[in-house]
Amino acid sequence: MNPSIDIGTEADEVITDQKTRCATPTFDPGGGGINVARVLTRLGVHSDALFVCGGYTGNLLKQMMAEEEIKSVPIESLDVTRQNVAIIDNSIGKQYRFVLPGLVSKKSTWKSVLEKVETTIQNYDFVVASGSLPIGVPADFYSLISSITKKAGKQFVLDTSGSALFEGILNGAAYIKPNQEEFAEMKRIFNAASDDELCSILFEKGIDHIVHTLGKEKTLLITPEHVFEFTPPTINVRSTIGAGDSFIGGLVAGLMRGLDKKQAVGFGISAAASTLQSEGTDLCDADEVEDIYSKNFA
Repeated sequence: MNPSIDIGTEADEVITDQKTRCATPTFDPGGGGINVARVLTRLGVHSDALFVCGGYTGNLLKQMMAEEEIKSVPIESLDVTRQNVAIIDNSIGKQYRFVLPGLVSKKSTWKSVLEKVETTIQNYDFVVASGSLPIGVPADFYSLISSITKKAGKQFVLDTSGSALFEGILNGAAYIKPNQEEFAEMKRIFNAASDDELCSILFEKGIDHIVHTLGKEKTLLITPEHVFEFTPPTINVRSTIGAGDSFIGGLVAGLMRGLDKKQAVGFGISAAASTLQSEGTDLCDADEVEDIYSKNFA
């Protein structure tokens, strides 16, 4: 719902009140759902990318998706598709990320997305809702998508944050992926005294699997019956952009190829690890994902 053109570059040093001279930029299609579709395509799984786009940047986004041979299902908007900028400061080896807001000003635009999902959902096994919601789209939008998915007997995967997450789980989901901050915030919102109590509340709301990511420390797969713990592989991190989206793409790719849920989470971690080793706004490499998975999770 909130795609972007992601601009990546680097500079000798990022300085204030003066011009920061940057290297030649790279341009990639971005946003949660877009990145998941890109990862799935790289991993050999067919996916259709349904997204809202508009203006000259929206046209550029469609062009770049076509160049990556990803089937796009664009919903045209009067609002210009946003852009994000990531700059690596080589003097300190850190990355600055500037994330701009998106806008959907007409109610008919996001309603068209719901209609498209409802009329085409029988063509798919999974519906993945990933990324933030733009200004103008209601906070419970993903919950509306979940309701359509559930009625069709398909699997819904939700990866978002803030109110889009808290209101997006009202109709349940097959998988959600809260990080430490999101998990803590849900405990506060749902007045849960412990992690176990929060998980019980989420299961009662129709969540089947909770993938709780704790950064470099570990990842937990929590079900009503079991908790499985995964240790991420040791890697050289170059950029964090798209790592969470790559995890979701790898998870769904694993499930689509018939892996069990534990193996699929391992495949998701492998996709995220590959992306973390890539430069700037680039995503995972399929051969590298397979190599990381075979050495750590197979």
